[in-house]
Amino acid sequence: MRFLPPCPRKYKGWLALGVVGLLLFAAVGVYGEHGLLHLLRMRGERQSVAQMAFGLQQRNEELRTRLVQLQSDDRYLERLARERLGYVKEDELVYRVRVPHSAPR
Repeated sequence: MRFLPPCPRKYKGWLALGVVGLLLFAAVGVYGEHGLLHLLRMRGERQSVAQMAFGLQQRNEELRTRLVQLQSDDRYLERLARERLGYVKEDELVYRVRVPHSAPR
């Protein structure tokens, strides 16, 4: 059962050329330089860049908080100086505990 009448012989060449052109257009749309595959890669890259930007924003906020603490909180500054630089107050004694080396078995 046919829905369309047969195509006249003089239009078959144009029809084949149109089908080939349409297939080439579709192939370029999918695989071309700015085609569908490129779009999918760019979406993945955008998502990873967005995640990295979010992480950097969190890190910036942590650093801002720490900067405010360093500028305004003397106890925080003293604790850092003691931990990192080994500072000791004048009236404090420093005890250094040596861990004995275990004897070879």
